[in-house]
Amino acid sequence: MNILALDIGLRRTGVAFCSADTGVPIALSTVFHVSEDELISQILSLVKDRDIHTVVCGLPLLPGGEEGSQCIHVHSVAEALEDLGIHVSLLDERYSTPTLSDVDPDAAAACQLLLTFCDRQKRGS
Repeated sequence: MNILALDIGLRRTGVAFCSADTGVPIALSTVFHVSEDELISQILSLVKDRDIHTVVCGLPLLPGGEEGSQCIHVHSVAEALEDLGIHVSLLDERYSTPTLSDVDPDAAAACQLLLTFCDRQKRGS
């Protein structure tokens, strides 16, 4: 199963991809967008181009586990994708953004989401 992970922001979204063939997540280029519609359009292109079966969206919960204002945007994008027939899974993304300065933090966060998702799938949780 090919999986796409998204670290969704208001203007930029980190993207990672995991191929069913390799099982190894790779960070893709960060997607820059000015609207939710533009983001959805770019995600749809990735889904079609890479034969994606599942899209994992990071859910930016607050440190206490409750949903903050950014979660509204993520839910909106996830629902729009589901309305288009795409299987979406939400995953707690707290503490997934790396502190290394030489990597794209958005794409790396998406890659970390994908690693966590794949690990949970293997364990059946």
